[in-house]
Amino acid sequence: MSLSRRCAETLLDLVEIKLSCLEITDREDMREKELLQRCVQELQAELRGENGATTAFIAPKRRGRRPKHLQFHELHVA
Repeated sequence: MSLSRRCAETLLDLVEIKLSCLEITDREDMREKELLQRCVQELQAELRGENGATTAFIAPKRRGRRPKHLQFHELHVA
């Protein structure tokens, strides 16, 4: 997607404003925050002249236990 620099900057400002106003009270709010952070990263990539959709991004932190099929002892069996 190709955006003009002015549009990308405006969208970036709007997303950052929404992020600053967001109050996290549950998991749905946390998912929205992560999505907005991804939007910021994509828009910043667009402003740098990269394709925001294909740029590598910081992966969100994983919480909780690993799924049973990925337990530690199973990963290190030779």
